[in-house]
Amino acid sequence: MDVDGRLDEAVWTQAPVIRDLLQEDPDEGAPGSERTEFRIAFDDNAIYIGAMLYDRFPVTGRLARRDAGQGDFDYITISLDSFHDHETVYQFAVNASGSFRDAVLGGGGGRGGGDISWDPVWDQATQVTEAGWSAEVRIPFSQLRFRPDNEQVWGIQLRRNILRNQERVAFPFVPTLDRGGASRFAHLEGIENIRSGQKFEFLPYLAARGEYLQLESPPGIGFANPYQSGSDYSGEVGLDLKYRLASNVTLDATVNPDFGQVEVDPSVINLTAFETRFQERRPFFVEGGDIFRIGEGGPAGSTGQTPQLFYSRRIGRRPSGRVPSNAVFSDVATATTILGAAKITGRVGGGWSLGLMGAVTSQEIGTYMDATQVVDQAVVEPRTNFLVGRLRRQFNGGLTRLGSFGTAVNRKLGGTDLGGRLHSAAYSGGVDFAHEWSNRTYRFSTMFTGSYVQGDPEVIARTQQSSTRYYQRPDADHLTLDANATSLGGYYAMVDLAKQAGAFGAKVAMAASSPGYEVNDMGFQSASDRLIVDTNFSYNHPDPGRIFRQWDVRGSPDAVWNYAGDRVWTEVNTSFNLQFLNYWSLGGGVRYNPSHDDDRLTRGGPMARTPRRLSGDVNVRSDSRRNTTGRLSYRWATESDDSWNRSVSFNVTLNPNDRWRIQLGPSYDRRHASAQYVTSVADVLADQTFGRRYIFGGLNQTTASLRTTVNVTFTPLLSLQLYVEPFVSTGNYRELKELERPGTYNFLEYGADIGTVSQDPGGSYDIDPDGSGPAASFNVSDRDFSYRSLIGNAVLRWEWRPGSTLFLVWQQSRVNALQGDGLRGTDPWIGGFDLSRDMGDMFSTPADNIFVIKVNYWLNP
Repeated sequence: MDVDGRLDEAVWTQAPVIRDLLQEDPDEGAPGSERTEFRIAFDDNAIYIGAMLYDRFPVTGRLARRDAGQGDFDYITISLDSFHDHETVYQFAVNASGSFRDAVLGGGGGRGGGDISWDPVWDQATQVTEAGWSAEVRIPFSQLRFRPDNEQVWGIQLRRNILRNQERVAFPFVPTLDRGGASRFAHLEGIENIRSGQKFEFLPYLAARGEYLQLESPPGIGFANPYQSGSDYSGEVGLDLKYRLASNVTLDATVNPDFGQVEVDPSVINLTAFETRFQERRPFFVEGGDIFRIGEGGPAGSTGQTPQLFYSRRIGRRPSGRVPSNAVFSDVATATTILGAAKITGRVGGGWSLGLMGAVTSQEIGTYMDATQVVDQAVVEPRTNFLVGRLRRQFNGGLTRLGSFGTAVNRKLGGTDLGGRLHSAAYSGGVDFAHEWSNRTYRFSTMFTGSYVQGDPEVIARTQQSSTRYYQRPDADHLTLDANATSLGGYYAMVDLAKQAGAFGAKVAMAASSPGYEVNDMGFQSASDRLIVDTNFSYNHPDPGRIFRQWDVRGSPDAVWNYAGDRVWTEVNTSFNLQFLNYWSLGGGVRYNPSHDDDRLTRGGPMARTPRRLSGDVNVRSDSRRNTTGRLSYRWATESDDSWNRSVSFNVTLNPNDRWRIQLGPSYDRRHASAQYVTSVADVLADQTFGRRYIFGGLNQTTASLRTTVNVTFTPLLSLQLYVEPFVSTGNYRELKELERPGTYNFLEYGADIGTVSQDPGGSYDIDPDGSGPAASFNVSDRDFSYRSLIGNAVLRWEWRPGSTLFLVWQQSRVNALQGDGLRGTDPWIGGFDLSRDMGDMFSTPADNIFVIKVNYWLNP
């Protein structure tokens, strides 16, 4: 069959016609406003879908790069549950201009966007006619997973979107309040004796890279950087491999992967003690990642997310070690080399699904030169093996699910100086269970996981004292810091009961994370030593009325304790979302936190308190059918100690024609903290606070940024994307003070309540905590900062043949980061916000530029 979008082949006149599509939105359950016809056919190698989309008005089509959103044009969506397990859905969408999107949806499909990194090789074409528009789609069986049966039964759902009416029709129709997903799909029967196609797919790549970096020499150094010439060139070669072990099980492998075309991370200023979590964007790790998620439900939001046992960005991260402090020049990799990675994923008989992934990263050696031009080397990252496995079984038609999970990290630390920084081994494992009943209206889920890390006493002591748990807290009688321990273990347990369908929704989740629970070698976790109760209640009204097209309200009281029984978090919040008849929306919420204990404020010191806090947000969203759409958001917070925060952001999308899309996201944030943690100083005379003084300061911080994305689509297979973000954040500390006594939020300001304070010409503060008393004076560096950056990239993507892509990439970064200490005399404005000056300094900063050309070639022998 010639896939040209015309539906003029004889097979379409013989295929059964599907016409009974009903509206999901705006008039739920009503027939579609326009006539729609779908037809389905197949041969030995592929399934074909033909669609005739009649329309009495001009259709709305827009060229968009692959996997762009499908919300602002006319399009169709084909969802296939080819394994018919009501679990994994393969989704294919095409719009009236021929642009297309593909994704894998886990958890039964539902209504989420899914994993768009999955890029199968399939064909699609459209034609706009006087009667409307038509589409033809060919999906090879080799791109799907299905049971090895002669007679197939698949689940299928077909959708059409008519933009001008904000109308979405579907066959079969599933009510908005129904928790059905793939279990409500129609059955597609009659597919017999099909083949899964060729077993092997190869995707070799070649890449060339040019780096043009700025060279800087520390003051007083009279020789040039020997490791950078200002222009460096390199080449890469690698291979991605896919092998179908069966029609439903696939082996994926990558050797020397390159991710040069991946988007850069946004700029962030993190003044907390906790790690910032960034999104995984690398295709090998994103594609099929749903199988490696453990647990359903659990506490969310401010109470603390369920720990993520597998956080794939740990693989290939920036090296953990550093060259010695006497190095004036160094050559250290910015990311650990991934020598190779492989994964097996799929579904086997009896309702079983499996996932197994392994990766090996190389030892990274940093070369450095000291001030006397002596050259040496240091290992900054050891050779490391990563392994993650998942096994899951479905019972009772997918309503009952039981699974197990395990991870292992093993590092070769011998002959390195990294034993005090990294665990030699880290393991985690667990089980999860979920059951749904009453047409999936109710769900009970639970999980239990354990962790075990081992290593030198120094690294285990560091783990015990990390911000995740702070074993060194002097008044935490339930914790004991063991400086001689060579291992640490713990557990996490969770239960969740939810009503997830119908107008009224409710959830109660409880979780316990023991103090020794640690999964950050392979996963992501911010806190342990926690007992959590998280409740949520909601009401959803999807039917149009006199004012609103749909609306919902939510409420959630939450509380958290540590294992000593101290209540360290309490929140009551409520939120709402309203959509008006003209498709504009209004949303917002209010949150109240009463004063509670805080075992993290002093960062390893004694217990403190937090002030009362009231916060909220409001947002307005425009009609998404228009060529210009926007969202205006305002956030605010105020605390009983006069701390406050105000933030405004505006996101606008412009579609000047059917090829261009421009997205602008300016934001502005001002924050005043009465007590921002600065440092702690040992003093045996500070008997009120266990022999240390915990230093805080008032902080005024201002942040402004403008995220800009421009997409130009020349054809559905050729597109250009540009991303740029100017970012400015400044902070000014003042009124240094110390915690007066444990269990309070009371402070003594230096120079006013106690002692004396003076600032030297370089900006540092000399503090005598008791004036003429016996306590020793100490020095606190000037923490004022001005951070200005401009990051961006441009990616030209051309799918020059099926499955084969050419990338041209340009990345640029300009970073101007200054701290007051040592510069106060020459740059007295550090910490003050002046948008004109800060933007000028940012743009005048010399840029680092990286250019990459990468081409891959898909082979399916």
